[in-house]
Amino acid sequence: MPSKFYELRVFKGDRPVRTAQRLLEPLDLADPDGTKDLLTRHLYAAAERDGRSRREAHLYHFDVHEVRGEHVQREWMFQFSIPVGA
Repeated sequence: MPSKFYELRVFKGDRPVRTAQRLLEPLDLADPDGTKDLLTRHLYAAAERDGRSRREAHLYHFDVHEVRGEHVQREWMFQFSIPVGA
């Protein structure tokens, strides 16, 4: 399955993170290990941009929205987070 674009919206708890821009990222969902690695690294970066350390990245999550053409779907397709100590 070829990569498709998704918009990643960063949240800490139930609040959007204001220091993080929405990210437009190509993901190949047929490659779960590669997708997990990429999203984990993006989550570490989002925490760091918000003034936190990587150890606190478990406090954040992405709402992942499918992009169709030039339009981002309103409802998230899935959420992504990492466990404590990952």
